[in-house]
Amino acid sequence: MDHPLASRRARPYRLVLFGLMLMLLSAGFGLRPRPVAADDPAYHVLLTVNANGHARSDKPVEAYLNFTPLLADQGGSGALDPNSIRVYEVNGSDDVIDDDVPFQFNPFANYNATNKARGTLTFLLKGSTAANETRRYHVYFDVVGSGFAAPSFADRVTLTSVNHKGYASVQIVNDLATHFYHKPGGGFATLLDAQGNDWIDWNTAEGGAGDFRGIPNMVHPNNGGYFHPGRNSVTTTVTGDGPLKATFKSISNGGLWEVRWDIFPEYARMTVVRRGDSDFWWLYEGTPGGELELGQDRLTRSNGDSILASGTWSSDIPGDEWLFVTDPNVGRSLYLAHHQSDSKVDGYTADDNGKMTIFGFGRSGGQRLLDSLPQQFTFGFTNETNLSGVEPVVDAAYQPLTLTGQNDDGDDGGGDTEPECDPLDYSVVFSPKKTGTIEGLAYADEDVLEYDGATCEWLMVFDGSAVGLPSSANVDALAIDGSDLYLSFASPLAVPGIPGSTDDSDVVLYSGGAFSLYFDGSAADLASNGEDIDALAFADDGDLLISTSGAFTVAGLPKGQDEDLLRRNGNAWVLYFDGSHNGGLSREDVAGADTAANGDIYLSVADSFNTGGINGNGLDIFTCDPSSLGYQTTNCAYQLLWDANDYGLTGFDAFDIR
Repeated sequence: MDHPLASRRARPYRLVLFGLMLMLLSAGFGLRPRPVAADDPAYHVLLTVNANGHARSDKPVEAYLNFTPLLADQGGSGALDPNSIRVYEVNGSDDVIDDDVPFQFNPFANYNATNKARGTLTFLLKGSTAANETRRYHVYFDVVGSGFAAPSFADRVTLTSVNHKGYASVQIVNDLATHFYHKPGGGFATLLDAQGNDWIDWNTAEGGAGDFRGIPNMVHPNNGGYFHPGRNSVTTTVTGDGPLKATFKSISNGGLWEVRWDIFPEYARMTVVRRGDSDFWWLYEGTPGGELELGQDRLTRSNGDSILASGTWSSDIPGDEWLFVTDPNVGRSLYLAHHQSDSKVDGYTADDNGKMTIFGFGRSGGQRLLDSLPQQFTFGFTNETNLSGVEPVVDAAYQPLTLTGQNDDGDDGGGDTEPECDPLDYSVVFSPKKTGTIEGLAYADEDVLEYDGATCEWLMVFDGSAVGLPSSANVDALAIDGSDLYLSFASPLAVPGIPGSTDDSDVVLYSGGAFSLYFDGSAADLASNGEDIDALAFADDGDLLISTSGAFTVAGLPKGQDEDLLRRNGNAWVLYFDGSHNGGLSREDVAGADTAANGDIYLSVADSFNTGGINGNGLDIFTCDPSSLGYQTTNCAYQLLWDANDYGLTGFDAFDIR
C-alpha cells in the first residue's frame, strides 16, 4: 500500500498537470493543425483573404469559382458533386486548423456540372480578423459518385414567403433584423430591429404617414415607380437561400430595370443590374426607431457632419459615401452606404408633416442624379450611436476584401464566359407539371413561370403558395391579359376569397392581389368528370376559349372531344377549333392554347402528335395558321414554335404566349 503522506504529496502535481491540460485546450489544442485526410475530397484550390485595412468579425467572403477547369488542371474528369464541397482554413504549412468553416455554393444561371460548374462560394471568416491579416483556405471538392453528403451549418439568414400587408412578400431574418420585402413592388416595407421597432413602417396611410415610405424607392413614379413597396410594377424571384446569404432579384415590368439583393447575417446589399432610360436615386424614407422624432433622431455623415432629423442637407457626402441614422432613445443606428463615391448631391429633409425621413443618395430636391452603372448600396443595424463606434462597423460591411485564388469573372449574366442569349420575339408563360428547379429558380405546380424571350431568363410570375393556394393546387389551364391572370385547376379546391369549392371546370381571375370567380363551368353545361377545363385562351374579341380533359356534351352542339376548342359567345357555345376532324389530332388531347393578334392559334397536346407535316410531344408548342375554323371546317397550316426540352424544362400543364 502506498504511504498516505506520499499520496497527499502527489496531489499538487496532478493539479498542475490538469491545469496545463486546460491551458492547452483553451489555447486551441482542440483545433491543432492536421494534414489532409485520405477521406477528404480529392481536389482543392487555395484561396487567400486579406482584410484590406479594415478589421472584420464573422465576415462573409464571396469567391467566384469555375470548378470545371480546376478539376481538369488536377487530372480529374466528370461532373462536380456540390455535396462534396468543403472549406478548410489552413496555416502557412497548409495544415488544416479548422475543418468546419460554414459556407454555401450558389450555381450561376448557366451552371452545368460537367462543363461549366460555375458559381459563387460564400464562406465565413470565423471570429475576428485584424485589419491587415491574411487568412488561407483550401476549398476541397470531388465528382459525382464520390459518395459525399452535404455538410450542414447553422442558418443565420432565413427566407420565407409570406403575405405582408396585403402583398406577396419575402420575410428575411438575419442576426440583427427582420425584413419584409414586397415582391410585386420590389421594395422593403418593414425593417424590424432586435426589439421589434419598425424603421420603415410602410402602410396605406396617405403620403409620408405611410404609402410614401420604403427602401429603396429608386425609380420616380413618372418613370414607372419601380422598387417601391405597395406597388405592382416588378417581378421578384428568389435565386438563392443558404445559411450565410439569401438572394433575390426584381425585374421591372417590361424588363428595363433589374436589381439584386443579397442578405447576409448582419447587413443587406443591393446591386443595380440593369437601368432604364431615366436617372434614379436610392432612398431611405422611414421612421427611425419606429417613429420619426424631429428633435431627437439624428443623421451623421462619414466625415462627422451631423444634424437633427429636423435639419436638411443639400450637398454631396465627401469621401466615403455613407451615413447613419440614430434614435438615441432606442440606442441604435441604421447605416446606409453607397459603394461608389461620387460628387452628386446626397440630400436629406423630413417630409412636410414630419412623419418620415427623406434621405437619398443622388437626390437633390426632386432631382434624380444617379445616371450610370455600377451602383451598389448596403444597409444594416448597429448598436453604436457615435461616429467612432459606427465607422468600423460600416467599413467592415461594405469595404471590399482582397481575395486571391478565384478563377471566374463572377458575371452571373455571362459576360465572355456565358453563351450569348438567342433572343425570341415572344416570351412563354407556363405552369409547370410538377415541383422542380430551373436555373436556380424553385417552382411548384401551383406556380406560373415565364421564360423571357428577350433576356433568356426564367421569372416567377405567380407564386401560388405565397397568395394562399394550398399545396394540393395544380394549375392546368391559364391565360394572361395585361396584369390579369386567369386560371383553372386540375381538381376542385378552396381558393382564397371565393366562397365554397372552386371546381375544375371553373375559371378564376387573379387581379390586384385578389381572387374572384370569372367563369362558372357548372352553370354552362360543364358538369361531368371529363369536362374539366385543361386549356383556356381568349379570342380576339374577348370571348373565352376552352378545351376539356375529356369528351363534352353542351347545349347546341354535337358531342365533342378533348382535342377541340370551344368558344363561349354570350351564353352559347360555338365550336371554334375542331380538332376531331383535323388530321392527326383526332386522338390527342389539347392541353394548352393561346391566340395571336394575326389570328394564329398556339397549341400544345398532352402526349405525342403528328399532324400537318410536323410531329412532337407534350413538351412542344406549335402554331395553327387557320385558313378556316369551325365544326368540320377547321383547316390549318402547322408549324413548330417552342420546345421546352431545349430550355431545360421537364414538362408543363398550361401556357400563354406574350
